[in-house]
Amino acid sequence: MSDWLAVGDETGNWDEPGNPNAFLGVALVMARIEDWQAALNETLDGQPIRERLGAPPRHLPSEYRKSSGHHLMDTFNRWRDQNLKGEYVLAKPGGDPLRQEVFATLRWLAEHPRLIKLGLWGRAGAVKKVLFRSDDPAIALGRAYGPLVGLALPFLAPADRLLVNPGLRSENAHLHAIQRAAVARDKKDVDSRSHGDTRGTISVLVEEGRRHRDAWRGSDIAGLEAGTLDYLGGICKPLRIAQLPVGILTAIADLGAGLLRLSCHKSTDGVRLRRDDAWNNVVFHPLSEITR
Repeated sequence: MSDWLAVGDETGNWDEPGNPNAFLGVALVMARIEDWQAALNETLDGQPIRERLGAPPRHLPSEYRKSSGHHLMDTFNRWRDQNLKGEYVLAKPGGDPLRQEVFATLRWLAEHPRLIKLGLWGRAGAVKKVLFRSDDPAIALGRAYGPLVGLALPFLAPADRLLVNPGLRSENAHLHAIQRAAVARDKKDVDSRSHGDTRGTISVLVEEGRRHRDAWRGSDIAGLEAGTLDYLGGICKPLRIAQLPVGILTAIADLGAGLLRLSCHKSTDGVRLRRDDAWNNVVFHPLSEITR
C-alpha cells in the first residue's frame, strides 16, 4: 500500500471569468509521499530546492517581489511589463538571467520522473458553462479537480490512497456563496457546501472524484481523501511524519499551473512554452476531452 499526495493550484481569474476567451485551468502535482520527500531534498544549480522555492527568484527585481515565496505571477508581471513575447523551449531560455533561472525551475518539474503533472484547461466561456453553478468559483474549482482525480485513481494500486490538497481560496464572509453555505448546511444538494467547508472546493472535489471513481470499478480502486495538509496529516501517519513544508508544496503546485498555462495557452501575447520529449509524466487535457 502506498499513500500518494497531490497538491493543486489554479491559473487564470476564476473569480471574474467575464471574457469568454480568457484562459482558465487547474493543475495537480502528484507523487508518493516518499518521492515528495526525495524531491524536496534535491538541489538545482547548486541551490537546495527548498531554498529555491522558499523565496522569490534571485534575478527578479525587488519591485516585482509581491510574494514571500516563489510565485510565478510575479515573474509573469515582469515579463508583461518587458513586453516579452515568443515561443521557447525550457532548455533554451536565451541570455536573460531571470528567464534562465525561472526556466530552470520549471524544467526541474517538467522533467522530474517521480512528480506527475496533471492539468485541465479551457476558455472561460466553456468553463463557466460546464463547471460553474450558482456563479460560485469554489464549486467550479472542485468540479474541475474532480476529473483529474478520476484520471489518476485507476492507475494506482487498489490498496493505495490518494490524498488531495487543492489550492484553497480566501473568500470574504459577505459573498453570496458563503451565505448560501450557511443556509444549505443540512441540505443534500450538489450545489451546497459541506458543513465547515467554507471554501466549497474540497467538498465538491471529493464528491466529483468519488463519482469518477465509482464509474470505473467501484471499490476495486484506490481510495480518496481531500483537505488541507493539516487535515490530511491527521488521517495519514506517513504524511504527518514527513512534515512536508506547506509553502514549498504550494510553490510546486504553482509551477505545475504555470507549466499548464505556458504550454496550453496559445495566445499571441506573452511567453509560450513548446513541449519536448523530455517532459516526464505531464498530462494536460482541454476541458472538452474529459468532462461532459
